[in-house]
Amino acid sequence: MKKPVVALLLGDPAGIGPELTAKLLSKQDMRDKANILIIGDELELLNGMKCAELTFPYEKITHNNIFNYTFSDGIPVLLEHRGSHSLPLEYGRAAEQNGVYILETLKIAVNLAKAGYVQSICFAPLNKQAMHKGGLKYRDELHWFAEQTEFKDFVCELNVVDDIWAARVTSHIPFKDIVPNLSIKGVLDGILLLNKTLLQADIKSPKIAIQALNPHGGENGVFGDEEITIIKPAIQQAKEMGIDVYGPFPGDTTMREVQRFNINGVLSMYHDQFSTALKLLGFERGVTVQGGIPIPITTANHGTAYDLYGKNIAIPTAFEAAFNIAVRMGNGRLKGK
Repeated sequence: MKKPVVALLLGDPAGIGPELTAKLLSKQDMRDKANILIIGDELELLNGMKCAELTFPYEKITHNNIFNYTFSDGIPVLLEHRGSHSLPLEYGRAAEQNGVYILETLKIAVNLAKAGYVQSICFAPLNKQAMHKGGLKYRDELHWFAEQTEFKDFVCELNVVDDIWAARVTSHIPFKDIVPNLSIKGVLDGILLLNKTLLQADIKSPKIAIQALNPHGGENGVFGDEEITIIKPAIQQAKEMGIDVYGPFPGDTTMREVQRFNINGVLSMYHDQFSTALKLLGFERGVTVQGGIPIPITTANHGTAYDLYGKNIAIPTAFEAAFNIAVRMGNGRLKGK
């Protein structure tokens, strides 16, 4: 069976990314799942192996022969990139040169995906402060990915724990701005994005739950009317389009409904509404998917942990889960989903 090519990035080498990469790729069963293209500085990859006290086989490749290269089963390939900044990388802190390195390796991966060589991307944790110092002009990497892929439609981060996927209508905005940024179109866009992503992850006939905004779901307008004027009309439109959608459910009982109806995905109205419950369910297994972007892109749902650099105590379960989803979605892209 043909395997997807997954671009695997070290993230910010100042944190636990190289260590997590070594722990992931030291496992033969992980390496066997995909054709793995590591993009990064070989020195940082070796530093990760040294820290984790683990090794794995790999081959090296150049930009000149990448499109003619034939993968060997279970053997990752390193496309080396050292970064263009004049200063060396700094460890344990958010530095400008680290941000430049991060953006450059991400751009290489995206370009290879746009060229059809890479089916999905999985990156180790990044640091937004370092990226902003290095030239990131957006509030997060999601909107940078949208620019790089020339994607103009609705995007949002998706959080995943085990078999539950979560998206949101509004994200990184002040709480006072949530209601002005809600609309029927926005809720419907969120439903469509979540449904499309679940299908890309090879989930057949996905079931989607929608959260209410107000306490008790608004109590028929007593505690607010956004459920009546915005959320329910969007749900009705989604049902008319053939999407299996449920709700709106009050925020404090949504997880119960997820379990009762075997829900695959949940759309919330704001950032912390459902992700709090999801992280309590399994923070150490959490994954972030860059929702809406035409290229499947995943990462662990935690940060760079600068304070843990070099200590060999980073837990790789979330990064492994992110890699597994990148493989699933890469397979979906091979199948044309």
